[in-house]
Amino acid sequence: MWLRNVSNLQEARQGRNEPRASKRNSTFWPRLMLACAVVFAAPIVADRFHLLDRLQAFEWPTLQVGETIARLPVVITSSDAIAGVRSTKAAPRPQYRGPIPACSGGNRAKRRVTCIVDGDTGWQDGDKWRIANIDTPEISSPVCANEKRRGYAARNRLRTLMSRGYSLTHHGKGYYGRTLVTVTLADGRDAGDVLIAEGLSQGWPNSGNPWCR
Repeated sequence: MWLRNVSNLQEARQGRNEPRASKRNSTFWPRLMLACAVVFAAPIVADRFHLLDRLQAFEWPTLQVGETIARLPVVITSSDAIAGVRSTKAAPRPQYRGPIPACSGGNRAKRRVTCIVDGDTGWQDGDKWRIANIDTPEISSPVCANEKRRGYAARNRLRTLMSRGYSLTHHGKGYYGRTLVTVTLADGRDAGDVLIAEGLSQGWPNSGNPWCR
């Protein structure tokens, strides 16, 4: 009698456990398939919308000494986020990637070099270009020490901006046979507009040299 009760109890417990095991098995495979689909699709989605390019091009805010996160201004609003998503979908893949060195040496056309001369001039695969509609401080023939100092700052800033990815739109030939271009950065901004906004360039044509006044 006692053995029969023990046997009945074991059968009852086994009966209660079987539905749980069956339920676990019924959800395991769909979850596994979903995880595999996400892992497979993630690189495709990132490549389609150039998410890595956008992330590398984003300039992250920095905290000053003694500043807390709560005191930082709002960096991205909901409207900015929506606009960012739209621009991400429409942003073309950059034609070229960096890093880009400062120019040195001769025979650049023959050597098909890619480099930056100053804030508005560079070489791309041996073709010398100049950014249209801007004028940055001179490095090779500055009027004063401040112009030369600002010229190096403009060149280094342009190198940093373009090293994240860029595209060149040609607008024919200018003075000295240089190709006039617009430099579009990986995040869609115009490199010339960025330099002007940061005080490292002025528009062209202009009224003169503001770096030595």
